[in-house]
Amino acid sequence: MKKKFLRIFILFVLSVITHLKIHAQSRIVKGTVTDDKNAPVIGATIGVKGTSIGTITGEAGTFSLSAPAGADSIAVSAVGFESQVIAITPGNMSIHLTTSRTKLDEVVVVGYGTQKKGDLTAPISTVNTESMLKRTTANPMEAIQGSVPGVQVVTNGAPGSSPNVRIRGVGSFNNENPLYVVDGMFVSDISFLNPNDIAEMSILKDASAAAIYGVRAANGVVLITTKKGKLNMKPRITYNAYVGIQKPVNVLKMANGEQYTAFSLGRKSTADSGTVLLSVQKFGGSGLNPSTSTDWYDVILRKSALITNHGIDIQGGGEKVTYSVGLNYTYQNGILNAVNDFKRYNGRVQLEAKPTEWLKVGFSAVFNNTITNSPNNSAFLDAYTASPLFPVYDSTNVNAFPVKFTAASVIGRSDDKNPMATAYYNYNNSKGFQILPTLFVEASFWRNKITFKSQLSQVYGSLLGTQYRPQMNLGPGPGSTVSHLTSTQERTTNYILDNLLTYRDSRGASHWSLLLGQSTREERWRQTWAGADNVPNVKEAWYASQGTPNAAYYGENGTRNAGISFFTRGTYDYDNKYLLTATFRADGSSKYQTKWGYFPSVGLGWVISKEAFMRDQKIFDFLKLRGSWGQLGNDGVNANAGYAVVKTGNSTSAVFGSTAGASGQYIPGYTVNRFYTNISWEVVTEWDGGIDFEMVRGKLSGSVDYYNRKTTKAAFYRPFPFTYTTIYGNWADMVNSGWDVSLSWNDKIGELGYQIGANMSTLKNKVTSLGSLPSSTSGFPEWTAEFPNRTVVGQPINYFYGYEFTGVYQTQQEVDKDPIAANYNQSSSSPILPGFPKYKDQNGDGVLDDKDRINMGSYLPKITYGFNIGLTYKKFDFSAAFQGVSGNKILNLNRGRLYKASTSLNLDEKFASNLWTGPGSTNKYPSAYAIGQGWFKVSNSFFVESGAYLRVQNIQLGYNFNVGKVAPVAMRVFATADRPFIFTKYNGFTPEVGTNTSAGYSVSGYDSNVYPVSSSYSLGVRATF
Repeated sequence: MKKKFLRIFILFVLSVITHLKIHAQSRIVKGTVTDDKNAPVIGATIGVKGTSIGTITGEAGTFSLSAPAGADSIAVSAVGFESQVIAITPGNMSIHLTTSRTKLDEVVVVGYGTQKKGDLTAPISTVNTESMLKRTTANPMEAIQGSVPGVQVVTNGAPGSSPNVRIRGVGSFNNENPLYVVDGMFVSDISFLNPNDIAEMSILKDASAAAIYGVRAANGVVLITTKKGKLNMKPRITYNAYVGIQKPVNVLKMANGEQYTAFSLGRKSTADSGTVLLSVQKFGGSGLNPSTSTDWYDVILRKSALITNHGIDIQGGGEKVTYSVGLNYTYQNGILNAVNDFKRYNGRVQLEAKPTEWLKVGFSAVFNNTITNSPNNSAFLDAYTASPLFPVYDSTNVNAFPVKFTAASVIGRSDDKNPMATAYYNYNNSKGFQILPTLFVEASFWRNKITFKSQLSQVYGSLLGTQYRPQMNLGPGPGSTVSHLTSTQERTTNYILDNLLTYRDSRGASHWSLLLGQSTREERWRQTWAGADNVPNVKEAWYASQGTPNAAYYGENGTRNAGISFFTRGTYDYDNKYLLTATFRADGSSKYQTKWGYFPSVGLGWVISKEAFMRDQKIFDFLKLRGSWGQLGNDGVNANAGYAVVKTGNSTSAVFGSTAGASGQYIPGYTVNRFYTNISWEVVTEWDGGIDFEMVRGKLSGSVDYYNRKTTKAAFYRPFPFTYTTIYGNWADMVNSGWDVSLSWNDKIGELGYQIGANMSTLKNKVTSLGSLPSSTSGFPEWTAEFPNRTVVGQPINYFYGYEFTGVYQTQQEVDKDPIAANYNQSSSSPILPGFPKYKDQNGDGVLDDKDRINMGSYLPKITYGFNIGLTYKKFDFSAAFQGVSGNKILNLNRGRLYKASTSLNLDEKFASNLWTGPGSTNKYPSAYAIGQGWFKVSNSFFVESGAYLRVQNIQLGYNFNVGKVAPVAMRVFATADRPFIFTKYNGFTPEVGTNTSAGYSVSGYDSNVYPVSSSYSLGVRATF
């Protein structure tokens, strides 16, 4: 003990002596820090080189610190300025900092090349890949949701699913997703890509930026460059991992057994009364008090589901060779309590060599293997509509096999299904493999002013799908007496060969470049499928040959398209002040009768802050005006849909002559199923005007853009005269216009650094022409008549169409005084009564008819927005991101199912607890009796709800530290909450409702069978060696 005390005492004495010695030899260093306009820089960090001594400047930009006598320099840094190392001089030092141009000098990936951000004449958004990695998602586009102005990402909660992505609205009745270009290869989806493999992502939002991609770029372009090594880079190994759970969020609360009983009896239906009483009696209740109250959402949803991700990345390079390798594993289990999950194995390799000063060759490949067990989304709808009066399982059900599920038919229900059985008796597995290899050679000439690059990019993909339905029965009632297997195989083989010649030069203050390019591509896709009955319920025997073949389940499909393109881009700037960019692309396609399309664009920029008259102003550090115009094409149109398909024979033909004769025979004729039209790509013409700026020494930066995007020759189906069929052609025109705004503030207060960012976009969509049609009507599959979409000139595309719900009749006197109700009651056997919904007589003629139907709203948000904050303090970092939409509508088809039901389906708790029960009880919900009547069964705004929401997108807290001394490892541990909260008035799981294409055309905004978005909570680590 004494020896220990003695050692401590000696160390203390030595430290005091050392401190006194240093203090005796120290000197005072003081000075003033100003910017390039001689204004004081507040909060600049001053540090003595080689020591931990430091301070920050005060309000006048002054500083003072004590430095060791041997110190010879100080380091000066401040947010928004270039850092400097300055020699210590006697007296009051005068230090001038220059505004940082880091953001403006940042190199941005553009089509077939790169440009400095400060030289851009188009609104190109770059994605912060570090921020993207804070999201625990397997899909890169989900990771940027709410962070890029003008880009709307609508997510889907199913494991391995892809989101819908819209850039500046919707300009087509067909596809709406952008073109993705990964290392030069065109792909339609990037769900295969590991977010950690992405080095750079640029989003080309306007026509001038995207015109270089011609007929593929009408919906915008997302450019992705995967990670590469660097010359003379020591090997760097990075390991990333997280593990966590997903949990259902915003779970919809349904009516319980007691509420459902009251609702069913309130409908005053003999059938309903019988099933309710039978349910109560069969499962242990008494009278009208049911003992069974099944919460079906609680049954089919897991309390938690595992998510995990592990990846390793290796990068490095020597004097002439660079390399990069990455491996990744992702697993996501679904929140549906059945077999539904997603596994993905990713690999990436890159090798680049520069054997001489003028020659460079390289190879890269991105490959992935996926295994997806897709859920039966119908289980979510069944859980909404199913009666809570019967349990999940029934051990007395002798007819049920292999699982003793309860059948709704035992209580007389014909419309209900057991939601758990729907989820359980589903096997839908797909195994996919895809590889994107890229090979290039690049040669430079004439002092590197001329560069020629030839690159071959390819996609090889295969998909094996297996759907199996076992022999089963819920008995008595719905079941399958035979098992059934459907096996599907798909193969994709695409290639692109690009040849690029680039010339860059300058003379004095003039700088210019010229790109000449030629591209050849071919795309092949083939699909075959086979089906059989009576296949054994053993996975090893799941082949069509093991069952009874059925010709109805055999088929083959495929496409083959080719194209050749020539393009050019020229850029010019004078003194980095006056900017010009012009592009032109000629696209030849095998898809259409008109083989060639031509797509020009031009962009202008003026850096006003460089002008002499701006030198004395202190508001803007950088200010640039931009203007651009361009044309794009969309070849996502169904090129074969315009050809005629002729049907003959009595069963399909029109009837010529009389059928009332003695023979009673039809006279054969023919009908035309489709009629030939000269279909071509859709054309987008867009102009954009915007400003980019930096203020407060670069701390505040932002951009503002206005765009007007017109689509002509939009293709859709329209009625064909004198037939019951439709004809496909380029009939429509529409316009999308709006504003994109983004702002960012970066600053530091002592050791606390902070960042605040925000973005917002507005959208106005309007159809300007439908050819000779006054309107066009479509809708959700099987619900087109009940809940139609309508497209009319002067209105948004596919808006919801119906009567305006204005409240509820409270008394019989109110019913009698209303001309609409009085006229209806004169001719209806089911008269309007108190508790029935009221609809607005739009034209005041006292009759409710088609003239009173209105635009009930659009699924397209009028405003999308996002904002984020980031904090750093010493070794800690914190970030939070939010995103939302406003001004859009959703048609709640879950509630809408009450529309068709012959018996009482269930309804959500909010609906059930607010039903009209008497005068004054409510003016928002009809009575239980009214719901079963014809007056309620019309398309009306009661079913249309606001889709606005604000979601807490991501919260992350991290801690950074080093491990080891000889070979330190940089470590970061973090905790993440993804989508933990949502604020919305929508009566459903999620207001994020994507696009349904099962009807052969795209319809959006219908909430039906939607897999809900979940929240996730995870812990992770990142280690860099």
